[in-house]
Amino acid sequence: MKKRERILAIIVGGMLVAYLGNWAFQAMLQGPLDERRARGERLRSEIEKKEGQLRLARAAGKQLTAWQQQSLPTDLELARSLYQNWLLELVRVAGFEQPNVDSGETVGKKEIYQKLPFTVRGQGTLEQLTSFLYNFYRADHLHQVQRLSITPIPRSQRLELSMSIEALVLPEGERKDKLSGRTSGRLAAENLVEYRAIVERNLFGEGGARAYDESDFAFLTAILEVSGQLEAWFTIRTTGEILKLGIGQPFQVGQFRGRVSEIDNLDVVIDSDNERWLITLGENLSQATALPPEL
Repeated sequence: MKKRERILAIIVGGMLVAYLGNWAFQAMLQGPLDERRARGERLRSEIEKKEGQLRLARAAGKQLTAWQQQSLPTDLELARSLYQNWLLELVRVAGFEQPNVDSGETVGKKEIYQKLPFTVRGQGTLEQLTSFLYNFYRADHLHQVQRLSITPIPRSQRLELSMSIEALVLPEGERKDKLSGRTSGRLAAENLVEYRAIVERNLFGEGGARAYDESDFAFLTAILEVSGQLEAWFTIRTTGEILKLGIGQPFQVGQFRGRVSEIDNLDVVIDSDNERWLITLGENLSQATALPPEL
């Protein structure tokens, strides 16, 4: 074998040895090591996931325990009676006029929870409403105000109030025959006097959002054909009165005076103070749009 051939053979042999050595290293050492590392990462990820689930379960357990402490009594009818009487006492303390507290039908799954709906209605000032809500949320019951409707009563400081309230009964509730007597920690301020700023803003009068007038509550609720003639029906929501107006008929609601000029299927045109106003079905008089003089 010539010298040049021997050198080439040595180089090829060296390359083959290096390749086989690398193959052996990958197969016998690096491969298992990488697999072990990947398995370790999977195990760490699973451990973190399980620990997260455990933390959530512990938190849920604590929350469930808190809810069981807040739950109304497990005797459903007794819970309804006690809670309704409690609401009546809150209404009395707040000083609502013409108060009414009703309860509705129970809904929910008996083995999980049962929901008792209540409705509170009455008339009161913003200060009285603030007092009611303060005492409501200060009590540590499993309840909440689902809906609150506030309608200012014209020419007075009083409000027409309507509240939808829900309270829950849990089957594993802490008490069987009485309401919770604890104070909740959900309020931002502990003392009622700290909520005085709400009352002082006078939201429904001068210095508040703006002064209200009956025309704010006169809604165009229907356009009907009566005896071959179209009529525009306005509902005054503060009183429940319905004005049934035909073309050419004058009317007054609060400070708004006008005369019906035109009626079509969706809109009514009203002449008022040398101006023409367009109001669409569903709007109130204060939402009417001024029309250009040429229309």
